[in-house]
Amino acid sequence: RAGILGGGHQLADVDVGLYALGAFPSDQGLFAQGGNPSDSRIANGAGAGIKGAVFPHSLGNIVGVGLEFSGHGSEISFSSPVNAGSAASTNLWVFSSMVNLTLRYPGKAFVPYIGVGGGYSSGTLTHANIPGRSDRDFEGSWTLSYQFFDGLQCNLTEKVFLFSDYKYLSADYHCKELALDFRSQYALFGIGLRF
Repeated sequence: RAGILGGGHQLADVDVGLYALGAFPSDQGLFAQGGNPSDSRIANGAGAGIKGAVFPHSLGNIVGVGLEFSGHGSEISFSSPVNAGSAASTNLWVFSSMVNLTLRYPGKAFVPYIGVGGGYSSGTLTHANIPGRSDRDFEGSWTLSYQFFDGLQCNLTEKVFLFSDYKYLSADYHCKELALDFRSQYALFGIGLRF
């Protein structure tokens, strides 16, 4: 098998994958202009990401630690609490950088796994059409975030695999005139290489 070599022996497997994602955020958790709009909507979105993990052979090739970077777009819309009947909207771009801990069953053809991650997430607003807000162009909010995930690898060859994940992400963004307890489910599909 491929892996990190040390003294002529393989010390670990390294998995690296690229993926496309679908984001399915919750419509709850929006606080805008001093109120909680009852008709808030956070649209589904699409994006992409990259992740990698190292699985040391000394830990049975079962426990892995890795990094993940992803991003996707969405849109927030609601009725303005301060201007009755006025519609408000903004684009929302979510970018996350995570450190993941993964537990897997090292099967031959199929490799199921579960994991948790923590790191930083950015909620960036663009084209904000929100009454009373002077800056409509750009604003970002960085925050600590966490995620849970499970998935399945399908080994095509010794080095190439396909994978699919379900992921849940939680992050709290705070911008001018708008705060969001962001909660989203994700479906991921990708291809990876094992080194």
